[in-house]
Amino acid sequence: MSLKSMNDGINSFEYGQAVSGNAETFFSGGFQGNVITRDPKISGYAFIKWIQVPSWVTSQYPSFQTLTERNLRSFNGLTDIDMQSMNVQEGFSASEIAYAGGISNFQGFSMTHREFQGSPMKNLYTHWVSGIRDPRTNVATYPKAYGLKYSAANHTGKLMYITTTPDADNYNAGGQIIESATLWEMVQPTRIPFGADNFTAGTNDGVEIEEPFLGVPVYGATVNKMAAALLPQLYSFIHMNETEVE
Repeated sequence: MSLKSMNDGINSFEYGQAVSGNAETFFSGGFQGNVITRDPKISGYAFIKWIQVPSWVTSQYPSFQTLTERNLRSFNGLTDIDMQSMNVQEGFSASEIAYAGGISNFQGFSMTHREFQGSPMKNLYTHWVSGIRDPRTNVATYPKAYGLKYSAANHTGKLMYITTTPDADNYNAGGQIIESATLWEMVQPTRIPFGADNFTAGTNDGVEIEEPFLGVPVYGATVNKMAAALLPQLYSFIHMNETEVE
């Protein structure tokens, strides 16, 4: 096989489907290291970026974004979206024929953070949740305390969740390094995390806070473009060959 014909085969290989001719396939009976058509997807590179946080939350906790964005231990809530079927009975035998029915989106997510001395993670989420509903009176307290109208617009936020390829700080590549991007709207936490303060004798472990959120997911090409523009704001990594050693 000539180099030109080999390259032609690679160029005609799109989205994991082989075309006719001499295109490479994933199932050729053995690994061909001289031609790499696809890399396996690798997990473990995920970031969040707050687009909007209620003003009365950040006024009390100015470091809210930093403590949550840079202290993300896990993110959960993305699930498969399954389309339901609509069955119709036909004929004398009442045989069922399946048609496309409804489809429902996933709702809500959760994030886990490492807790620090002084319990800042617990305190900032306590402030947000109890401001929307006080546990003792079930009354929203932030409108009176901060001179705001009670409205979802004043107590919810927006959050971008992005997963990338391993070259996570390759900002010049733009959207090419994005594996997925989800914009969560109408975000609000739902838990005051007192459970992290429980005690078991002989246990001296680090503490993590898991916080569930309500939210409406938005995804697609427009969200991906928005995520690509946010990439330079996520992290600034200092690599080993960039570290100054005195």
